[in-house]
Amino acid sequence: MSRAASARAMWTPIPCEAPVTTALRVSMYGAMERKHTRAARKPERIGQLLTVAAAAAQSLARERLRPLGLTPRGWTVLSALAEGGPRPQIDLATATGTDRTVMTYLLDDLERQDLIERARDASDRRSYQIHLTRRGEETHRRVASDLAAQADTLLRPLDAPERQRLADLLARVADGWALRQGTPALAARSSQALAALDALAGAESRTRRRTRRPTRSRVV
Repeated sequence: MSRAASARAMWTPIPCEAPVTTALRVSMYGAMERKHTRAARKPERIGQLLTVAAAAAQSLARERLRPLGLTPRGWTVLSALAEGGPRPQIDLATATGTDRTVMTYLLDDLERQDLIERARDASDRRSYQIHLTRRGEETHRRVASDLAAQADTLLRPLDAPERQRLADLLARVADGWALRQGTPALAARSSQALAALDALAGAESRTRRRTRRPTRSRVV
C-alpha cells in the first residue's frame, strides 16, 4: 500500500461520527483516565473502546487538516482522486461511501479552495469529471506524509506484532459489518483502511532493524 493510501485510510470518517462522539463524550473521557484494569477490558466494552479510538484518530487528523481548511471527508475525496484519477461525481460518492447530496457540498467547498475542478465528460456532455488541480495534487502529497506520522502517534503504545494483530481483527469486524449492510464498496474501503496499520507496523519494524547495533564478537 502506498503512503498516501495509508494516510487516507487511517482518516476515513466513520458513519454518524458526530452523534456517536457527542453521545459518548463523557464516558470517553472517563475511559481515558481510567487505569487499564481487567474490568476496563471486558468484552462488553469493546464498542465504547472502538469509539474512543476512532475519536482519537479523528482528533489527530483535524489538528493537521484544519489549518488547511480541510475536513476528514474532504481529505478522503482528495485521496480518492489522487489514487483513482478523475471520475464522475456519482462514482466518487460510491467509492468514498459518501451520500450524493453531501458529496455535492464537499465538491463545492473543495472547488472554492482551488483543490478540484469539474470538467465536462468528453464521452457524455451531460456529466462532469472531477479532477484534482495542481494545487490539489500538491496539497495531497504534503498532507499524506503528515497524516501517516499522526497515525504512528496514535499507535505508539503498540509494537509491530500488536499492530498487525489489531489490523487483522478490525478488518474482520469492518468487512463483516459492511457485507451485512450490503455495501461491498465499504467493505473494500475498510480492508484498505486496516491495511494501513500493517504498513505502519512494517515501517516501524524496518526502522528498528536499521538502528539496531551489530553485536561485537568477544575476543577470547
